Amino acid sequence: MLILSNEEIESFLSISACIDALEKAYKSWDKGTAINRPRTDLVLPSPNESGVYAFKSMEAGLVDPPIVAMRINSDIIRWRQQGGRVLKTKVPAASGDKYVGLVMLFSTENGEPLAIFPDGVVQRMRVASSSAIAARCLAREDASTMALFGSGWQAGSHLPAMCAVRNLKRVNVFSPTKSNRDTFAKEMQQKVTAEVRPVDRPEEAVRDADIIATTTNSLTRVVSPEWVRPGMHLTCVRVPELGDETIRKVDRLVIHSHKHAPENYVAGFGDDGIPAHDAIDIIKKGPGQVSGSLVEHPFWLAAPELRELVAGKVPGRASSEETTCFLNNLGIGLQFAAVGAAVYSEAKRRGAGHEIPTDWFLETVHP
Repeated sequence: MLILSNEEIESFLSISACIDALEKAYKSWDKGTAINRPRTDLVLPSPNESGVYAFKSMEAGLVDPPIVAMRINSDIIRWRQQGGRVLKTKVPAASGDKYVGLVMLFSTENGEPLAIFPDGVVQRMRVASSSAIAARCLAREDASTMALFGSGWQAGSHLPAMCAVRNLKRVNVFSPTKSNRDTFAKEMQQKVTAEVRPVDRPEEAVRDADIIATTTNSLTRVVSPEWVRPGMHLTCVRVPELGDETIRKVDRLVIHSHKHAPENYVAGFGDDGIPAHDAIDIIKKGPGQVSGSLVEHPFWLAAPELRELVAGKVPGRASSEETTCFLNNLGIGLQFAAVGAAVYSEAKRRGAGHEIPTDWFLETVHP
């Protein structure tokens, strides 16, 4: 079995490889040769005063290549108010101030484990690649300016991903902390040919933007509906970053999944999964106050999924004046199966990682 690190994966995994792997997987999913299990979150009180403990899992399987992937996160989660917004953050509470996220790959030919590696690099690149795939179908071909909200982990993958599918000339970066956006712009300028320009106000970022991409940890709106203009393309990593009013302004909408909220299993709230966008929505209600789903079916749930767009079952942009949007409303295990398979194949080709005996993970006792 192969063990890989984030650093090794980052050294050889390209955005183009991710995009290619995901496009193939979305087509397979659409025609029934891939299967995806929606995400579930298990939430418990944590002795860590910073927040709650959350165990997140999702998985998917592909026929070609014959692989199943499972992604898990073992997290301490904290919610906080900042500048009138609710922000959700993961606390690096493991030894050495680190996080815990893993991807495990298994062969569907003999059931054996193939690889295990941290999810960090794959996580950010699979989100950005899905956004880029949607943009390739929905953004204007002559789109040259992007407004990027956020200067963190997801922003660092979305910028090159968007540059990979559109010939961007300028990227206006806004995040609330000046030092963060300045440092981000300086670092990213070394990775793309577009001019990466930090701006002081969100209105300045969107003034002449053809694409708006939100990559923040905000659970409240960061894009005003007044900023939406004909010909724009919008994308997000969290639906609340756009909000219903902004989403209603677009002409053509595509979503990632019709399963729009994970099942939450929260200690003290019974053994049934509660569909909710975030466990905080359940916890705030208190035990005994929750029944069924906390998620109302939003109006946008009727929009087609990305897999339908990729498979050509629904059209992309119809005109230069059309306003389009991709809602990355829920992460899916299929992304980890697709990108994980690409990582494994390339790692084997390069001789990367560390091999350990597969037999350590096998047993003679009937499970």
